[in-house]
Amino acid sequence: MHSHFLSSRSLSSLFSLRSLLAVFASAHERCTLAAPRRRLSNRSRRTLSLVHPRSRSQPQCIVDSFIMASDPVDIKLDLEKECLATECAKKVEAYNACLERIKSVDPMKEPHCYNQYFDIIHCVDVCVDPKLWPTLK
Repeated sequence: MHSHFLSSRSLSSLFSLRSLLAVFASAHERCTLAAPRRRLSNRSRRTLSLVHPRSRSQPQCIVDSFIMASDPVDIKLDLEKECLATECAKKVEAYNACLERIKSVDPMKEPHCYNQYFDIIHCVDVCVDPKLWPTLK
């Protein structure tokens, strides 16, 4: 048995996005470039971690299930950006004007633009909701 120890440097890089993507890519590469796929015995199914547990005929990699083209796409952010640029543009301008105004105000008076900010949030919600709900399953 080999025990693996992580240094503090490797531990910090382990959780970085780049290292996670590298691990994901290498696992996917091992799955897609594997030798000809063959039916595995029950014993080897338990030991092979990259084989999907529900696969009966040909084992597929778990990684392959994350890269399906038919996975649902979240369109909410795109709809929000569209609404900010069109229907809520005047509210965004009012918020930006408020931000410029309060730059010259004494910070002890605690100036804020909460009302304008919440106007934008409300406007975006009202704009996005009718477009988003029909797409939900």
